[in-house]
Parts: sequence; structure tokens; C-alpha cells
Amino acid sequence: MELIKNEHFLREYLSVDETEDIDLEVEENLQISLLIANFDIFSNRKITAKLKENSSLSIAVADFSRGKGNFTVEADILGKVASFEIRGSSLALKNDNKRFDIHLIHKFGNSKGLVSLHGIAGGKSQLTFDGVSSIEKGAKKSNTRQEAKIIVIDSSAFCRCSPSLEIDENDVIASHGAVEGRLNDMELFYLESRGIEEKEARRLIAMGYLSPIARYFPNQIQEKILTSAEGGI
Repeated sequence: MELIKNEHFLREYLSVDETEDIDLEVEENLQISLLIANFDIFSNRKITAKLKENSSLSIAVADFSRGKGNFTVEADILGKVASFEIRGSSLALKNDNKRFDIHLIHKFGNSKGLVSLHGIAGGKSQLTFDGVSSIEKGAKKSNTRQEAKIIVIDSSAFCRCSPSLEIDENDVIASHGAVEGRLNDMELFYLESRGIEEKEARRLIAMGYLSPIARYFPNQIQEKILTSAEGGI
């Protein structure tokens, strides 16, 4: 894992095609950005994070690898005014079987959490997004959000989005949403009515799901993300 920026209260790490587990303790007032890009083999990997007061951890995951396994994140907010977010895009093809399991626990108030995952499943692949965001008693004025979207581009592919909330406090904001299914027929029709062939229309819609993750990465990784997305669809 490469440290690409190291200021006093900001550290940015880049991990490309690595598979080791990561254990982070985010100290008070510290901001950490973790960028994970995988173009090789998908396998089991776990990230564990503990966030202290007024700290933040943001994770961006760009997954264009092949294989089977579980990508697991367990994050505990252990201090007030801390924030955690993870944004990810995953492309599953052929016989890939990928599961992303995100568990976030708000243990202190005035904390923020965001889980946002997008994916495309093709071939005979399986792609699953599971998530649990918990707000414990006493974590007042916490704000947590989960969202997951997967598009299936082949009839033999399988997908599942399963976000859930566990709320033990009243004075909070908590929401979740999930979208899973085939490419939108109305969107395809609109593009085809503008003279775009069906194959190109499918590619454009799919790229709209996968390409936004690129903006969180350095330029050379952005290019590889876009090339991998284009080549895989």
C-alpha cells in the first residue's frame, strides 16, 4: 500500500492489485483516504477501521478483477463528529462470484456514514452487495445512508442488493435504497431513438454506473479504470 499524500492531518493511501487485510485506527482529527483498485484477482479481503473523535475515513473501491471471494469492511465510529464513507464500483463477468459486505456502527453522536455501491453483472457471474448500518443508543444526531445499485446485462447473471439499518436511537437520520435488475428499457429506447445502436446504448448506460468511481483516483489509475470498464462491457 503506497502513501501518496502525507500532510499533518491528511493521509492518502493507494492500494493496487493487493490482497492483504488492512487494519486502520484513525486518530482524533485525522483524515484518511484509502483508494483500492483491483484489476487482477478477486479474493477474500477484510478492512477493519476504528474512528476516533473528529476523524474521517473515506474509501474508494474500483474493482475490475476476476474471481471469487468476499470483500468485507467493518468500521466502528468510536468518537463524536467522526465520519465514514465508502464508494465502490464492481464489474462481475464470466463465472465471477463476488460479495461486498459492509458493516458500519455509529457508537457516538453527531457522526456521519455513507455506503454507496454500484455494479454490473454479466455472463454467469454473481454479484452481491450486503450492508448493515447500526446506530447505537446514545449516538444522537447521527446521519447514516446506504445505497446500492446493480445492473444485470446477461440473463444468466445473478445479483442481490441487501442494505439494512439497525437503529436504537430516535434523534437520528437514517435511510437506505437498493436497485437491482436489467438495463432500463426506457433508457435503451430513448438512446436508440436518437440513432444510437443497441450495443452502444448498453455500453453508455453501463459506463454511467462504473466510470464515476474513477474521479477519486490519480490520473494513471483513472485511465486504467476507464479502459477496464470499456473492455469488460
